[in-house]
Amino acid sequence: MNRNDYLDSIAGYFGRLFHEVRAQNAIGRFDINSTTEDFLVPILKVVFSCPGLTNQNQIQQNFPAVDLGCRTKRISFQVTTDATSTKVIKTLEKFKQHGLGAQFDSVYVITITEKQSSYTAQALDAAISALSITFSKSDHILDLGDILSRIKLLDTGDLEIVDAYLKSEFEKSDQHARFRANLDRFLELSTRKIDVEKASKKYIPDIFVETHSTKEELRAFSHPLFFYRKVQDALSQIDFDGLNALFALGGEPPLVVEIDRNVLAEDPATCAQLATWSKAVGDAVDWELAKVRPLSWVRESGDPAYVPRDKESAAWSIIRFRAESIATGLAWRLKDALTLIHLMQKKLFLVTSMAGQGKTNFICDLVENQFQAFGIPCIFIPARELNSYPAHARILSFISNNRYAPSFTKLHEFLALFDSIAKDIGKPFVIAIDGINEVKALDEFNDELRDFCDAVCQYDFIKMVITCRSEFFGEKYASILEQPYSDQIHRVTDLRAKMSDASKDRLLSAYLRHFKIRGSFAERPADFLKNDLLLLRIFCERHEEQDVGRVSEIYKGDLFEEFLKRKFGAFPEPLRAKAFPTLVKIVTRMLDADDYAKLSVRGFEADELQVVQHLVADEIILRQEVPEQSLGSFGDIVVSFTYDELRDFVIAYKLVEEVTDSTAAALEQVLSRLPERPIYEGVYKYAYLLARKSRKPLAVSACEVAKDFVEHFSLNINLLPPADQNDDDAARCTAILGDLTVPRRVKRIAFFLLSRGSGDELLNNLLLVSHMNGLDSERHSRLVQTLFSDAYGYGSRDWRQEIGILIDDVWEASSEEGIGRYVPGWLAFFLHAASHAWWDGQERAVAMFRSPLSHEHSQYVISLIRGAHADRVQAVIAEIEAPAEVEA
Repeated sequence: MNRNDYLDSIAGYFGRLFHEVRAQNAIGRFDINSTTEDFLVPILKVVFSCPGLTNQNQIQQNFPAVDLGCRTKRISFQVTTDATSTKVIKTLEKFKQHGLGAQFDSVYVITITEKQSSYTAQALDAAISALSITFSKSDHILDLGDILSRIKLLDTGDLEIVDAYLKSEFEKSDQHARFRANLDRFLELSTRKIDVEKASKKYIPDIFVETHSTKEELRAFSHPLFFYRKVQDALSQIDFDGLNALFALGGEPPLVVEIDRNVLAEDPATCAQLATWSKAVGDAVDWELAKVRPLSWVRESGDPAYVPRDKESAAWSIIRFRAESIATGLAWRLKDALTLIHLMQKKLFLVTSMAGQGKTNFICDLVENQFQAFGIPCIFIPARELNSYPAHARILSFISNNRYAPSFTKLHEFLALFDSIAKDIGKPFVIAIDGINEVKALDEFNDELRDFCDAVCQYDFIKMVITCRSEFFGEKYASILEQPYSDQIHRVTDLRAKMSDASKDRLLSAYLRHFKIRGSFAERPADFLKNDLLLLRIFCERHEEQDVGRVSEIYKGDLFEEFLKRKFGAFPEPLRAKAFPTLVKIVTRMLDADDYAKLSVRGFEADELQVVQHLVADEIILRQEVPEQSLGSFGDIVVSFTYDELRDFVIAYKLVEEVTDSTAAALEQVLSRLPERPIYEGVYKYAYLLARKSRKPLAVSACEVAKDFVEHFSLNINLLPPADQNDDDAARCTAILGDLTVPRRVKRIAFFLLSRGSGDELLNNLLLVSHMNGLDSERHSRLVQTLFSDAYGYGSRDWRQEIGILIDDVWEASSEEGIGRYVPGWLAFFLHAASHAWWDGQERAVAMFRSPLSHEHSQYVISLIRGAHADRVQAVIAEIEAPAEVEA
């Protein structure tokens, strides 16, 4: 290009700048003015030959009088859209007031609109005369036309520099405009990624139930401009009136709330305003905390204790406890408000927990519902997809691999763009990365992630949400917590820790509804499922679209077997036959290595590796683990079982399957060397249950010869399905009930039998009643005392008192319907126990059975215990059956 070409190009750019500034100001958007300050710096450096020119706000926040300055050339500029004399006068007066003549020999007022045709105000002349430097109205008041006139005088080399700069900046501006126009389409990629998570069932919206506390934390973090009002509400109620009333009685000086109510009531409209507001309010809350915390019971390390004027006075001793209590309440309320403020200011929200705790559901629900509902721009990145991108630039490559992304090549170009968009719309721009443990090159990605987080924290209006399995985080990513930006991280370590009973109920209902499972649950299996999310998922996948009827017990062995069959049946045809053998191969190697925590699948066949990849992707049966840190293990895929009991089941299944009609050597050998291993109880349990179910006498014998067989029997008999129970089991239960030297076993078997009321089961509550019927008075008393001593963990209460509590509970529950709500076998045990209650408890028990509401049930229950040998039981029967007294 020749000189004229450069001049024409530069003139075109200046014309565009002039019109864009006027258009933005016409609609009330004046933030472009501050942007223009930085935009003009490279141009003014060339035009005025001042390479050291900088924005003075970078040196000192809210630098007075001038926006730009070069101390080397001692030249300064004020950039404004106000071209009036008044503005020029104010600039010059502030320049003089702050003594800027000591730093600069000249000051230029540059208006980015169009200056006045003349400046004749006498006040302006007076302001100029008062300056210690030379100021000419014709030479020092400039508009863009004047700057363009000065540009025309530059040599061709400088013109090329100015033109290249303008071209680059306007190309960025055009890219920004195109990106803003296509922002919704750019963000649609996240929506499509969410759909992929739904299709794979990693995210099931129907069953997402988050804890209330985590939800509130995330809201404050991700949309502070909406939720800052919670801080206002909390702090507006803070006062020291109650405390000061006590202080007046005790002769202590009053405390004064110094939070500026005007500042607190401000209504920040932009992210920048909110940042300033939260800093000011946070400092004020810290100040108030410093007043009340020394008197409270929540003092922190280094806090001095409150020192009263006269700690020995009677007045202080009277008010002290109450004053400390009020101060503690105030301290907690202030701390809660400060925690909320800090959450609003944080840049990284980190969720780490074990597999199966709902991290993916949490983050997907966040993106799909909360972010979309509030119009918060978000990029959602399933971390496993980063494996497809080049090392050291995975996240950048993922972001740029979008047809609507600008053609940037540097991370900070993207982040600056996201930051400006967030600033424009008044909401943070969020980057959410789910499951960073699924990135294969962990060490390499750790460095990249750390640098990426560092870059994000340099921008005011970008935030990140990251999820990771806790064990991976501890092994590979914990260094994030040691970086300079660590104070910008909020970490949640257990999504389910504070889940209420109501939330658990909703979770169970949501699972059953989503998997279209019909039926009802007894209290025990329902609680079992609500408190074990992995077992709940396994149960639901096993029974999807089925009617399970009335579930009174969950038999894990049967559940695991049917679940695996169903799971493997859904595999691609070529892999179905290899699925379970691959699991068996994994546990075989675990047994050989005597390591059950994790296993490298190096050396597995290609189809076996495909099976492993299917299972790891699902994370219900297998999960990927952190590989060893050695050259020999480089590139290994290391796996473990997600659910330890499922691992124990597969090991037991392998061992029992290998038992033949002539030998159980392998099973005997393994069981003999496992007792000191943490897997022993689980493997033994499932080996015994599977041996019984498969009708393999040698396998059963191998289990029953173990020295701790009786203990295991008492622990696991509840897992034996009714179809597999036999007379030997009944005899063992009776024998355990008779051995009162081991109370824990007696209780275990007794309460197991009590929970079985169905006559279809060989082992039910009638077996317990029959045993108790046969006991003489002394042994009967000892058995009842054993069952009710330390019941429910209340060891300080008398065992007869525990029986009285049971009687009171039944009395209250049966007050309207009688005892008909209870099964006969349980009521028979109840009378056995009631015979040892104190006299008032016995009277209540007898009254219940004499009630007209209970007549039919009463007769049948008494028939079940009529043959009891214990005198106390016979006495209770006699009282129930005694004729009613006739009133005179």
